[in-house]
Amino acid sequence: MGNSTSIVNARWPADLPAEANHALIAVGEYIRKTVKSIRDAETALQKRDKKKAAKDAQSAVFSHSAPKTLDIFVANKFPQWQEDVIEVLKECFDAATLSFDDKALKATLGLKGLLKNKMAMPFAQDTKKRVALMGPVALNRALTFKEIDVLSEAAPYLAKTLGYSMVTVVDLGSASDLSDAAAAAAASSVPGEPSFLIANAQ
Repeated sequence: MGNSTSIVNARWPADLPAEANHALIAVGEYIRKTVKSIRDAETALQKRDKKKAAKDAQSAVFSHSAPKTLDIFVANKFPQWQEDVIEVLKECFDAATLSFDDKALKATLGLKGLLKNKMAMPFAQDTKKRVALMGPVALNRALTFKEIDVLSEAAPYLAKTLGYSMVTVVDLGSASDLSDAAAAAAASSVPGEPSFLIANAQ
């Protein structure tokens, strides 16, 4: 191999980082999760369109084999109701026992009027499950990277890996005049979990 010494006697590289770059690790995990989410979204779209075609042969259906485009919608803030639920969860969390006061949680959500939102309690339960798995860090949803920059840089990789002729990253913090289809797709986007609009290229 051209080396003058055995690898057994070689020294460990001195320029390795002293500790793991957690921000970089988070970006890698985010990209992997995003790739899976896009694949899942495309599979769901194909299944939905097959059902539509079975009912109406004239309906337009998505073709996986035809050229396709992907719009990725990136939100820069969470819905206010989610932020409010997180604050209540923090108030009802006991760091010593790593548990929640469920009675106080339900009462406080009710007092703040949050239970009027049918999504609030399921969201609270899902967050509690994440806390059980990850610890209190799950209550801090701030990203350690700028999502819009990561996705913009990853767009060519996503296009090549997933077979899209065009990938467009849309910053919902500055976007305007979205089409009805785009607005509907964008509605479910939250920081760290972008939403997608998949279509065949026109």
